[in-house]
Amino acid sequence: MENLSIEAINELRRNARSVVRELGLLNDAYFEIGVTLAERHLLIELIMCPSPTMGEIAERLLLDKSTVSRLISNAVKKGYVKCVTDEKDKRKRFLEMTEKGKQTLNAFEPIAFNQTEEALLTLTNEEVEIVHKGIALYAKGLKISRIQNQVDAEYLPSQHSANHSSDHNKKIESLPAISSRLAQLGFTLDLFDEKDEERLYEIFQEVVDSGSQFPYECSSIEEFHRQFFTPNGQVYVCHSLRGEVVGGFYLKANYSGRSNHIANAAYMIRNTYRGKGVGSLLIKASLHLAKDLGLLAMQFNMVLSQNKLAVKLYERLGFNVVGTIPQAVRNPDGSFQDGYVMHRKLDNL
Repeated sequence: MENLSIEAINELRRNARSVVRELGLLNDAYFEIGVTLAERHLLIELIMCPSPTMGEIAERLLLDKSTVSRLISNAVKKGYVKCVTDEKDKRKRFLEMTEKGKQTLNAFEPIAFNQTEEALLTLTNEEVEIVHKGIALYAKGLKISRIQNQVDAEYLPSQHSANHSSDHNKKIESLPAISSRLAQLGFTLDLFDEKDEERLYEIFQEVVDSGSQFPYECSSIEEFHRQFFTPNGQVYVCHSLRGEVVGGFYLKANYSGRSNHIANAAYMIRNTYRGKGVGSLLIKASLHLAKDLGLLAMQFNMVLSQNKLAVKLYERLGFNVVGTIPQAVRNPDGSFQDGYVMHRKLDNL
């Protein structure tokens, strides 16, 4: 949105402060139960994601590891959670809610639920729908802004590096190093297996239906097969350590004949895992895999110009915009956006 007024921003901030106060969140201990807001979120996540690692909790709560470490340490001292060691790998530790943690959760959840219910009951059905949409949109905006800032923070230093190297000379860490970083984040990268199809297709539907990443208009299983599975292509799948499919990409030659040395790829990540660094690692891995196949360059034929996060990420990884297709993609509202052709060589990885 352009020309956003100062009054509009301050009005939203005033209303947000009012919501915080009405919910009683200024009290460090929630309704005299003795549990902090951060501890409440931790216990709720332990219900939604049983036996997570500390890293998974940090990602879900959007907290750095040192803050999460303190949070968990205090929760353990209070008897809300306990750490359990993996029998197969003693280096892995998972969090589980204790009986006291369950009792604490059962103490504050009904209060929070009833408080929300009572507030919504004072509104009409139309007003409740507005509340749902408004909060969802504001959360979406906050998330996009956070991810944008993360990308900018990573991108800007490379623009002002001491050696002023151009993007097409940008080095990419080795494939073993990428695999190691994925493992540290709790993920693996594997060749597609038939058992992955259903979950990978779910992500395809999610991404296509969002309208912000792929130009495809149809998210049918037939379209999924047509786009991702070509006779001479490969599909890679990113799994969590629990076996969940969190994303993937296809890799193939972009052209045939005397231009079959140029690669093409498309990536997709489950929405709940975006902004965690997985996407950039998948792109880096695909560059090495393409080079290992003897391909000399990677080209993206249609990067949506309004997908600014993707454009900046690709540029940070050494891609250049080598062409612009005016009004290449029709948006759901009937407007149009340009499409970028982006390219980088693979000889200097």
